[in-house]
Amino acid sequence: MRKQPSKPIKKTQDVLDIQDYLKAAANRTVEGRRNYILFLIGITTGYRAGDLVGLKVRDAREAIRHGYFLIQEGKKYNSRNIRKKNRKPRQAEILPKVAKELKLYIKDKRDYEFLFPSRKGGAIGVQAISNILKDAAAYFGIKGITAHSMRKTYAYKIYMDSDKDVVAVKELLGHSSIEETKLYLGLDREKYHQYTKGLNDFVQ
Repeated sequence: MRKQPSKPIKKTQDVLDIQDYLKAAANRTVEGRRNYILFLIGITTGYRAGDLVGLKVRDAREAIRHGYFLIQEGKKYNSRNIRKKNRKPRQAEILPKVAKELKLYIKDKRDYEFLFPSRKGGAIGVQAISNILKDAAAYFGIKGITAHSMRKTYAYKIYMDSDKDVVAVKELLGHSSIEETKLYLGLDREKYHQYTKGLNDFVQ
């Protein structure tokens, strides 16, 4: 069976609902707090889940100090198909409210610790994040949500708020081409779907 691509959370209310769901758990457990902060950073920076889980507490302190995360994406860095000049890290601004929450979260943590630890030791895995978000989304009847949905939600929000400026999304995601961004947002699929719908005029 073909794996379905992750979907963005398109409605702001759905994002806030999931956030509130995770925040409620944050008040009860250490893991709940971790999941809430992880979601906040994921949807406001466009971090790839695989890079997000590798962050250390020192990275968070640096981000708070400078006002942005300096993101060196593993996927881009490890790919042989991407030229060295296109492997530059990108900056993702950290919002003041997120910085405030993050500061509280790392207050008693040591620099060398993983920012998002697993209960078993080491960092939490991407699949574990997918399971957490899937459960939260299912509570509100939202389907197709995985760890990667955070980055897609970030991209979709920028796309809509920028009056559908694909170039802005490309730059903020660190993509190497407009085509990659269009594919990522599913724009061609959306456009072709609209064209196909017009063929209903032929059917009585």
